[in-house]
Amino acid sequence: MASEMNKQAPATEDAPKHVVLWKNVITITGMYLAVIGLILLLTFGLFSVVSPASNTYIDIFGYLAIPVIMVAGVALMIIGIVIKSWRIRRHDPTQRIVIRLPRIDLNDPQQRGFAMVLAGGVFLLLPILGVASYHGYHYTDSTQFCATACHTVMEPQGTAFARSSHARVACAECHIGSGASWFVKSKLSGTRQVFKVMANSYDRPIPPAIKHLRPARDTCEQCHWPEKFFGSQLRSITHFGSDEENTRHEVRMLVKTGGARGDHSPAEGIHAHMLELGAVEYIATDDFLQEIPWVRWVRDGREIIFRSDGLPASAPPPAGRRRQMDCMDCHNRPGHEFLSPDAAVNDALADGRLDPQMPFIKREAVRALIQEYADVDAARAGIDRHLTEFYHAHDQERFGTDNVAVRSASDAIYGIYRANIFPYMRVDWRTYPSNIGHFISPGCYRCHDGKHVADDGMAIGHDCKTCHSFLNPVSSPTGHEYIAEGEFVHPLKLEGVHNLLRCDQCHTGGAIPANTCTGCHHEVQGVLDGTAPSLARFDVQPDPMAEFVTCDACHDLSEPLSRARINEHCIECHDDDAEKYGAMVTQWAQSLSTAHARAEAAVAKLAATVESRDDSAAREARQWLAENSAVLYLMKKANGAHNPAAAGTVLDAIAGEAEEWLNRVQRPARAAVR
Repeated sequence: MASEMNKQAPATEDAPKHVVLWKNVITITGMYLAVIGLILLLTFGLFSVVSPASNTYIDIFGYLAIPVIMVAGVALMIIGIVIKSWRIRRHDPTQRIVIRLPRIDLNDPQQRGFAMVLAGGVFLLLPILGVASYHGYHYTDSTQFCATACHTVMEPQGTAFARSSHARVACAECHIGSGASWFVKSKLSGTRQVFKVMANSYDRPIPPAIKHLRPARDTCEQCHWPEKFFGSQLRSITHFGSDEENTRHEVRMLVKTGGARGDHSPAEGIHAHMLELGAVEYIATDDFLQEIPWVRWVRDGREIIFRSDGLPASAPPPAGRRRQMDCMDCHNRPGHEFLSPDAAVNDALADGRLDPQMPFIKREAVRALIQEYADVDAARAGIDRHLTEFYHAHDQERFGTDNVAVRSASDAIYGIYRANIFPYMRVDWRTYPSNIGHFISPGCYRCHDGKHVADDGMAIGHDCKTCHSFLNPVSSPTGHEYIAEGEFVHPLKLEGVHNLLRCDQCHTGGAIPANTCTGCHHEVQGVLDGTAPSLARFDVQPDPMAEFVTCDACHDLSEPLSRARINEHCIECHDDDAEKYGAMVTQWAQSLSTAHARAEAAVAKLAATVESRDDSAAREARQWLAENSAVLYLMKKANGAHNPAAAGTVLDAIAGEAEEWLNRVQRPARAAVR
């Protein structure tokens, strides 16, 4: 009877309040999300089993988005319970919430059924989440995710990677490597990059990855073993000329890769940089590690510092990024190389994608590729138009309208463009310099230029024979041909200072300069004949001797250039007045030096005056400075002595105008003082 009375007794106001906390909008929403995520995950799992091929965007949704939905649902469930508990306590502090723990009795059919459903759900949910997390982890490390998920941003890198020798190596193996710490760093960095993509605030082009790569010994050397390389590699490079016949020229060389024969043999060759020759450390002053003024070599406790800035080894190192040399300092584009138009067209001619029998196809293909196009559609139209117009004008009978050969060549050239040039991301062959070799970028010559000198006068070697030797065809007196190992023989005869130029100073990857003095020294020619566009407003005249004197009349490449030697050339023709003409070049140099000094001083003073001002006169003066500073640079680079009358006119005009601008911008300041 008492128990029945207790069951029927009403609850008093002081009795603890029992609240069901999960009954709130947030928690119920979270429960729905978790259930929906579970259903989607099961559906995706079945779809993945029966699907014959994967899809990038479906995989992103399945491995990344669905688990996030489930986790977000569980998080909302917890947040809803916490918020409801906080609100009840805040609005009715006199009451306390009592969460009654359930009395578990599996003999109760209702509890037993609920427990079985709960256990089955956990049994299904945990393995599914585990598998999804596992696949999500590996998917974010996959090449497919890195190269195509953010296809616009990574299109250049993914395209180059797909045709590289590392195409079967996952991106993460080089960019992350093994180990939890680098995995966490990469995912944190990747999260930041995802937000940049969402906000459309990412860099164009994206910065080179070498800044953030871990040491090559942790990545590259998991597959490559420098100590086990030895000997030389035969390399054959095919070039085609820019003439009508697209003349084929082959360069064969032995690249002295080197290495070590065994534990007791000395290291030699190129890979000796990474072996027992000691540690090499350097400082680069630019983001692409191309400007290297300071190098330190440590071996057997001995330290040698080489500098190209003229300072002694004891002077403080220059400001910049300090790095210990490893594989990536030479092999900096092993999976993402963008071929220059010259190299890509050479390859296309060699393997038959372009027909070498088409006249001037090498030259015109390169010209079409080096044009600036707004986007890939404009490139498609521009390449078609360039080839059609050229061949229609060159030989209308052979290459008339809608010619199959021209259309085929246009398709091949457009394919080269799509593989190497990406206008949206501002990427082409010049964006990321390659340090292997030294053909169109400094490469090895960043350090091996003969200008990095130690205190005792020893310089970092720059002898070509150190790294390679060339196999040159030689004709014997009997008419037989054989191969002789020797130095590089340039197709053009290089004399004097031209024989000391770096390859990349002429070879830019685009159109090859014409084989004339003007081909490279067009600034000089522009000053000599007064046709340089920036000189048009000065109304200068061509030098009187421009039509009569050739470059080699004054410049003898077989001897060092000097003013005295040029004076001697003058009196070879003007022997009737040797005193006057023998000193003429010297007089020109002195007068032009004075004019240069006056113009540069006036320009520098004007620049300093308007640097921190923002009035209209200062803005106009800065515009004038931008235009005329380039003219000053041209007069210095082209050497005004090639047209002394024009140079004097230009320099005097710039000095006078700079002084006038200075008075104009100082006038408001003087008025304000009054």
